[in-house]
This record gives sequence, structure tokens and C-alpha cells, in this order.
Amino acid sequence: MASRQIFLPETPEAVSREWLSDVLGGEIIAVSQTPLGDGQGFMGDILLLDIVSEDPAIPSRVVAKLPKKANRVMGELLGVYEREIMFFRAFGEHLPVRIPRIYYSEFDRDKGSEKQAEILRALDKLPGFMNKVISALGTIIAAAKKRRYVLLIEFFGDMQPGDQLAGLDVARCQQVLRGIAPMHRQYWGSTELDDHFWLLEMDIDARIRHGMFLQHAQRYAQAMGPEVVPHLNWMREHGEALMRAFVADTPATLLHCDLRVDNVVFNGEACAFIDFQLVRKGPAVYDVAYFISSALPAEASDEEEEQVLRTYHSALGVADYDYAVFKRDYQRALLLILAGLSGATDVDLANDRGAEMMQAWMNRLKARVRSIDLTSILSASNSS
Repeated sequence: MASRQIFLPETPEAVSREWLSDVLGGEIIAVSQTPLGDGQGFMGDILLLDIVSEDPAIPSRVVAKLPKKANRVMGELLGVYEREIMFFRAFGEHLPVRIPRIYYSEFDRDKGSEKQAEILRALDKLPGFMNKVISALGTIIAAAKKRRYVLLIEFFGDMQPGDQLAGLDVARCQQVLRGIAPMHRQYWGSTELDDHFWLLEMDIDARIRHGMFLQHAQRYAQAMGPEVVPHLNWMREHGEALMRAFVADTPATLLHCDLRVDNVVFNGEACAFIDFQLVRKGPAVYDVAYFISSALPAEASDEEEEQVLRTYHSALGVADYDYAVFKRDYQRALLLILAGLSGATDVDLANDRGAEMMQAWMNRLKARVRSIDLTSILSASNSS
């Protein structure tokens, strides 16, 4: 734990044989590194460690995750590094879905982060015009912290990673959503989720997020194209209220919150899930909309989209969530994701693949959003 005051590496070069021997509890003869996540690890450096050891308890291959220097301040501001470590510690052995086994995790403690929900609730009550000031101040504070984080987890060598740039066909989309549904069902409306300071509610920063969207909206509309300008204009006026209604209307569960193809690995009909830096609690349908909007090809028909949605709803299997309500919430979630992607312009996308992947996501999202009846969405929100 942090009280041991042990060394925590800040760069891939600092992940040494000696350090690994210490934290994994056995002698390591040699170790080599291979970077993973080309165009995927936006917030962190992801390394595959090939380990040589005569100790049978030491795994031969391990994934190491460290903050990425280029985006560390944003990652600190969002709390993604601490959140993923805490997720694995709290839920890693209890989920009904396959996730990596954790071998070691540590980070520098910070009393402020343990009050992040309280701080965010206070900030979210401030007038919208203060968003720029809040964002600038938060960035300065995050940059000054210099906290260190490291996570060592299982490498799924027997499974093939998904490719978000390529996307998935209908059958594969159904497979993934059937796979994540048991996690949503297990924590559906569970008070257990209230016991973790780092597991934030989706709407805790609704005003701040909406303010960030407004800052990017004009440039973002140009990037997205005219097809969704009416939707973006609608979100300018109703985005914050939509988020609050979306959360209020539906029981919360444990959300991956970054459920996209690059964060899924496959082996035949089995799949496993990785990268839990954005995990939150909120409506399960947010994960569904996030995944479909990023994975299902733009040319997929409305009927194929419906097929995927019904597969998930059936797999979820909860008694208090009618399909018609689920479908309404799915469309709400698509609009929230549409607004949420506006902030992607602030992230270093690492290389050409990252930029191409984001463009593909935008194209797929436009295809899913264009059929939404904004009048009915507004009516649903106002009646909530």
C-alpha cells in the first residue's frame, strides 16, 4: 500500500527487472517490453511485459499501465488512473464477466480525490459561464499534483483484440452486448455502488459537461456535418436537462462507460472486457448506446440496429425495464454521446489510427442519431 513508500515508475523505462521482482514477489531473470494499444491508449502507456523467471508463481506475460505523459494532466483531471485501480480492487473478483486478473496496483494517495464527489457537486452548481474558469483551475491543480500510478494485470494471450476502426457486424455486436449484460444485471439498482467514493454518478457533473460541449459546439458541428446540426442545436438548449432526466428515470448499475470495440477481446463465442478508466454508475443503456454508436457500421439498417437492441434487452432480463422505455433511453443516450464526443478535440489521439478511429465513430454515430425524433425526446424528458 502507499504507506510502504515504495518506488512507483513514471515511465516505461522505469519498469525494471528489479522493480518487478519486488512487487511480484519473486526473482525475475529478464524482462522485455512491447508497447500495446497503438492509437488506443489515449490516457495511458500500455506495455506488454515478457518475463523470464524460474518462479512458477510469476506470470510469463503481464500488461503494465502507466499514465501517458502527453495526456497525464487530463487523465488526472478526470481521475481515470485512480478509478481503474480502485475498480479492480473493489470488483475484480466479483464480476460475472471476464476481466483481467490484477497482479499489482498502487498509486499516490490524495485526500482531495476522496472528496471528489462532494467537490464535483459543489462545482456543478456554479453558473455555466464559469466553466472555462473551473476547467482552467482544475487543469492547473491536476498538473501540480504529479501523482504516480501503476497497474499490472493479466494479458489475454489466448484472445484476439477487437478493432474499432474496422467495427463489428451485427452478430459480433450481439455477442458483446450479451457478454456485458450480466454485469449490468448483477448491480441493477444495487446500493452496493454507493460505498465507493470514486464511482461517480453520471449526472454529478452534468452542468460542467454541458458547458464543455457548448465551448466546442461550433467547431464540432463543422466536423460532424449538416446531418446532425439540428441535433446539436437541440442539445445546446436541452443537454443538461436531458442528462438529469436520463439518470433520474432509470435504476443505476455499474457501467463500463468506455465500452467500445478496442476494449473487448474475443475467443470464438467468448469475450472479455478491458480498460475500466471511465467506469461510473448510471443507466445500463448508456453502455449499449456507446457501444453501438462506435461499433455498428454506418450502413447497418434500422432493422439490424433493432435486432441488436432486442438481443441486449433480452439478455439483461430485468423485470422493471420495458422495451419501449429502454428504446427511449437508448435514443437519449445517443444524444448524450453525440454531445460528449465534442471534447475529443482536446485529446492527443497519438497517431493517424486514433484520428481515423474517431472519424469512423462520428460517421457511425451520425447514422444512428439521424432517425431520432427530437420532438418525442423532448416530450419524454419534460414528462419525467
